[in-house]
Amino acid sequence: MKQVSACEYNPFEAVQTNIIGTKNVVDAAIDRDVKKVIFISTDKAVNPINLYGATKLCAKKMVVQANSYSIAKRTHFSVCRVGMVT
Repeated sequence: MKQVSACEYNPFEAVQTNIIGTKNVVDAAIDRDVKKVIFISTDKAVNPINLYGATKLCAKKMVVQANSYSIAKRTHFSVCRVGMVT
């Protein structure tokens, strides 16, 4: 989920999508010997003040830590954080 208000209104869906969904992608990438995975994070994951930021921070930490679990399979996980620029 990518909207703050939607995550606040549907917290279970936010966790299912942003955290469990990320775990599913990590597991599938390792199982299928994907070479590179890039996770797109958000500036709201820095010191999160809402559920959206918290779920994105958790997902980001899972992706970074996935590098420890993928050594034998050689899948490389990276995170890219983008911010809103106006």
